[in-house]
Amino acid sequence: MRKKAKSKGSRSAGTPIFWIFLFAFAVISLASPLLAGGEAEAAPLIKKGREVPRFEIPVVEGGNLRWEQELGKVPLLLLYWSLYCESCREDLPNIQKMHERLGTSKVKILAINGDGRNAAKMVQSYWQKERFSFLSLLDEETNEGFLVEGLLGVERTPAVVLADRAGIVLFSQEGKLDLPALEEAIRKAH
Repeated sequence: MRKKAKSKGSRSAGTPIFWIFLFAFAVISLASPLLAGGEAEAAPLIKKGREVPRFEIPVVEGGNLRWEQELGKVPLLLLYWSLYCESCREDLPNIQKMHERLGTSKVKILAINGDGRNAAKMVQSYWQKERFSFLSLLDEETNEGFLVEGLLGVERTPAVVLADRAGIVLFSQEGKLDLPALEEAIRKAH
């Protein structure tokens, strides 16, 4: 019986080069999201039926707001925004008009700015210039990014999350706001 000669160019699955290649492929595949954006992708915006996680963040005018202290009174609208977001600057005056129409007995609006503490004076100046009458807050910076942004899964601004008196999400949306749908959700919250 003649033995079959092994070809010098072929490699079997048992050779070290095959396993090195497989290991490198796996590492690159797992690391791709980290390399693309510098961090892992955030979870999508919190959905209807989920409970808003508890948090505490600074109020622009001073002091802190604790989420659990706001529960139980009226539905709460979290509006996550940025000074550098054109849609935010377009939507904020419309949110103010809605706030004036509905009043504070229907909903409490908590506008959370995601530009960092360094932007606090600009945020306060903008708030005063535009005469917004709802509460202005600053998201708290952490080692992993911004606290509320991460808790809510905010990927784009503006982002809104409407929660009932118990803190359960009734409505959430990112990007250019659908104000009629938001207002309808607020009306149904009562």
